[in-house]
Amino acid sequence: MLPQSHITYTLIAFDLARKWIPTLRRADYRLIALAAMGSDLIDKPLAALYFYRRYKAAVLFGHTLLLHLLVMLVMLWKKTGWWPYVLAFNGHILVDRLWYFQDTLFWPLRGWRFHIWQKAGSEQGDIRQAYWHAFTRRPELWVWEVGGIVAALWFILRNRLYRPKRLWRLLRSGRLRA
Repeated sequence: MLPQSHITYTLIAFDLARKWIPTLRRADYRLIALAAMGSDLIDKPLAALYFYRRYKAAVLFGHTLLLHLLVMLVMLWKKTGWWPYVLAFNGHILVDRLWYFQDTLFWPLRGWRFHIWQKAGSEQGDIRQAYWHAFTRRPELWVWEVGGIVAALWFILRNRLYRPKRLWRLLRSGRLRA
């Protein structure tokens, strides 16, 4: 899934949940967006620098259940107010549907390898070409991305972020009006 969809699905989920969970109203949406991308912020540079060329893997350590459990335990133990960001970070597992990539999700319990992207010749020589290859040959991925666009539009309309003052407040403070 592309970054904007990870972020918008997470933002709309938090926006809807804050009606029932009042402490979410104090959450910084900028940090929620960053946490939603945490796994990819760890793995994509590693893949681009080394792992993709060598192992044809782009979903690595940041997408393992082990790392997500460690982050959850450390952050909840050290900083009790960080649970919304831990939740956003761990939500990445759901949005990426990692149960389909069990070699990565359960690493290292299933061995030291990560899920290998299908190699269909030289068109997947680097990670950018692999994304292009996946999106041009797997139309079901577009459903998730269009859903991300719909979620973004819904978030904008729901919070009236088309008004510059409201958008600027969100960008400056990370908070929405209650």
